[in-house]
Amino acid sequence: MSRILGLDLGTNSIGWALLDDEEQFIIDSGVRIFQEGVNDMNTAKEESKNAQRRIHRLTRRQLKRRKQRRGL
Repeated sequence: MSRILGLDLGTNSIGWALLDDEEQFIIDSGVRIFQEGVNDMNTAKEESKNAQRRIHRLTRRQLKRRKQRRGL
């Protein structure tokens, strides 16, 4: 009995199916849907959930590099 595992890797989900190759039928299948990675869906101000963290990290890096250039 040979089996085939089929995967569908999407941006917001993973789908799978297990097939029996000899009998030609689907043994089992399913899907896993992930949460969306953005706030304020369907608006003009759509922003990733990580945007604020990234902005603060970039500011810290800029300040550190500025200090290094001044030799402090």
